[in-house]
Amino acid sequence: MWRWTGVNMMYYLSGLQQIPADLYESASIDGATGMQQLRYITIPLLKPTTIYVLTISIFGGMAMFSESYMLFNGNKSPNNVATTLVGMLYRMGFEQNQLGIASAIGVIFLLIVLVVNVIQLRINGTIGSKKGE
Repeated sequence: MWRWTGVNMMYYLSGLQQIPADLYESASIDGATGMQQLRYITIPLLKPTTIYVLTISIFGGMAMFSESYMLFNGNKSPNNVATTLVGMLYRMGFEQNQLGIASAIGVIFLLIVLVVNVIQLRINGTIGSKKGE
C-alpha cells in the first residue's frame, strides 16, 4: 500500500484543484457546513479520481513483482512464500522455459484482474447502473 501513496495523493490533489471554488462559495452562502460541503460537493466530484486510483492500485498490487524479485535474489524465496502471480509467470516462462504454462498464468491473471475491477466498478456505480438514477 505504501508504494502507491505518493502518486495517489498527487491524483487526489489534482482532482481537488479541478473543483471550482464557486461551488464552495455558493454552498457556504446557502448555509452549508464544512461537512455538508465535503459530503455533497467534494466526494461526488472526486468520484472519477477515486475510480481511477482504485483501478490502478488494484492492478499495481496484483502485478507486484520487482519487490519480491529483488528482496529474495531472483524469485527464489524460501518455500515460495513471496512468490506472486507475476513471479510465477516469470519463473515458468523465462527460468524454466515452459511458455505454455506461463501463457496460461498470464490469461488467468488477466481474468482475475478483470473480475476484481468489474466488481469494483459495480460497487462504485460506474457500470451496471441504470441511467437517470
